[in-house]
Amino acid sequence: MLKHKTSVLFVNNSGKEKKAVQVPTALLLSWRKYLIAGITLILLLCASLCFFIFKKTSSFYSLAYKSRLEHVNRVREEVNVEKIKAAFKSIDQRMQQINRLLAERGLSKLTLEHAGGPEIFDMTNIDEVASLYDSGLVKAENLIRHTPIGRPHFGEQTSGFGHRYNPFGNGSVESHSGLDFKGEIGETVKTTADGTVVHAGPKGGYGNCVIVQHQNGFQTLYGHLSKINVKEQQKIRSGEKIGEVGSTGRSTGPHLHYEILINGVRTDPSRYTK
Repeated sequence: MLKHKTSVLFVNNSGKEKKAVQVPTALLLSWRKYLIAGITLILLLCASLCFFIFKKTSSFYSLAYKSRLEHVNRVREEVNVEKIKAAFKSIDQRMQQINRLLAERGLSKLTLEHAGGPEIFDMTNIDEVASLYDSGLVKAENLIRHTPIGRPHFGEQTSGFGHRYNPFGNGSVESHSGLDFKGEIGETVKTTADGTVVHAGPKGGYGNCVIVQHQNGFQTLYGHLSKINVKEQQKIRSGEKIGEVGSTGRSTGPHLHYEILINGVRTDPSRYTK
C-alpha cells in the first residue's frame, strides 16, 4: 500500500507558485496511528534516558554517602572527646573568671560571640581549635588582671584629669593629675589590677597613700586614705581591698584620689575606668 502514492499540491497565497509532493496514501489514511506510534517511541527514549541518569547519579551519591560515613566514623576514632569536653569546660571557666574580674571593676561582661576563625573546619582538628580559644582566653585574662581598668571606688566622680579651679579658693587654676571619687570615711578602696605595693604610707599632699606597680610599666596611686590595709612589697590581686576612703593630706573632705602612670608619666584614668 506504501507503493500507492497520493500527490499533495502546495500553493502560496498569490496562487502563482505551486509545488506537488507525493506522499504514500497509507500515511494519509492512517496518520493518527503513526503519530501515536512516534510519540510513544519518543516517550520510551526519554524514559530510558531518565532511568540511565538516575542510576548513575544514585550510584554517585551512594558512594559519596558511604565516603562521608566512613569519614565520620574515622573522626570518632581520632577525636579525643574527653579532651574536647575539658577544653570547652576550661573556656567556660575562663569566660566566667574574666567576667568576674570585669564586674569587680564595674565594667560590662564580655561575650564570646563570632570569636573569629573559619566557620568550617576539619572536625579532626576540633580539639586543636578548642585549645586555641582556651589559650587566647588565658592571655586575655592575664592582660585584664595586670592592666588597671575599672574603678577603685564606686562613689560619684567629682573631679577629672587636667586643669580645674583650685578647690581651696582664690579663683586660681591648678593641674589635677587624677580622678576624685566622692565617698564616706571608711568605705572600701580596691586595687584595679594585680601588682606589687611599692609605697604604703604618708606622701605629702596625698596624705595616706598606696602606690601599686603593675606589669607593662603601669602604676596606680590611691590617695587621702583614712586607713591602709597593705604593706610595701606585698603582692596583691585585682579587686583586693588596699585601704579605706579618708580625707588625709591636702583634702577638702572625704574622697579618693586615683592616678594612673605609664612608665612614670601620668595619664587620664578615665580612659581605663569606662
